[in-house]
Amino acid sequence: ERSEKVHGIHFPNLPIRSASFLGRSGSVVVSGRRSFFYIYDSVVGKIDKVPRIAGRDEKSLEKFTISPDGSLIAFYGNDGYIILVEAKSKLWVADMKMNGSVRAITF
Repeated sequence: ERSEKVHGIHFPNLPIRSASFLGRSGSVVVSGRRSFFYIYDSVVGKIDKVPRIAGRDEKSLEKFTISPDGSLIAFYGNDGYIILVEAKSKLWVADMKMNGSVRAITF
């Protein structure tokens, strides 16, 4: 039995390091060692580039965790910061700070 490729997607200037489905929305968050990330809506076939997170100067948003309901994206930030972004609006919600570097995030 053979599986055929259904669809191919190109994310300009982004070597993919992380990708995860956004809850049950059919959207996928895609990131790499860049200051931007993409959200791909697989239902519509639309790619949205999120150029940066306002107020943050991270050079890399390569690691993140999605909340179980798909409403929040938690990026691993610099200097012990966890950056929360609202998935629907793609806007910054809050930062959390810890002593040391972020090694893991879970909801």
